[in-house]
Amino acid sequence: MAAPFERRLTETDTVGKLSLPIEWLRILPPIEQGSHEVKIYVSDGLGFYEFRCSTIKMGRYRKPFLQPEDWLKFVDHKGLKVGDKIILDSEPNDFIGSHFRIRAQKFNHEENKWVDV
Repeated sequence: MAAPFERRLTETDTVGKLSLPIEWLRILPPIEQGSHEVKIYVSDGLGFYEFRCSTIKMGRYRKPFLQPEDWLKFVDHKGLKVGDKIILDSEPNDFIGSHFRIRAQKFNHEENKWVDV
């Protein structure tokens, strides 16, 4: 299991793709031969989301990212902006491989804390 991925969203994250850490290649489902992407199913406690994950070659390494079409639907649905935060983690599951969870958060200045949206 990879460590949870926590990220404050940048302009690129809110208008394009979401890059994931290279370490996540170990827990993502394998991309089948002849394909360039794999579907992952993610829950946030309120619903389920389907993201297509692809890789891009960065020198000798492959870096995973969530395809913009699916990712930006989530960004729009949650009303996420630059500076908001997401936390993506996984939990091993004997039946489906890994179970993925996502939390979208905004900073509440009145309470001085991050709150899930």
